[in-house]
Amino acid sequence: MPILKFDQPKAIHLFIRSAQESTQDLSDPLIAHSAIINGCDVVIAFDKKAAKSMFFEQLTS
Repeated sequence: MPILKFDQPKAIHLFIRSAQESTQDLSDPLIAHSAIINGCDVVIAFDKKAAKSMFFEQLTS
């Protein structure tokens, strides 16, 4: 969309590709790809469904 500007177009492209193949909430792959592109080694999730993705690790107590 020409009226929108994204600060991380690479994350958006990766998000679109992975979201098409995923049953996760749309926000989860976007968060994960953005974090990975910004150099995070691990993305921690409280959400058990998100934690099943290879992009997240589940926070356990």
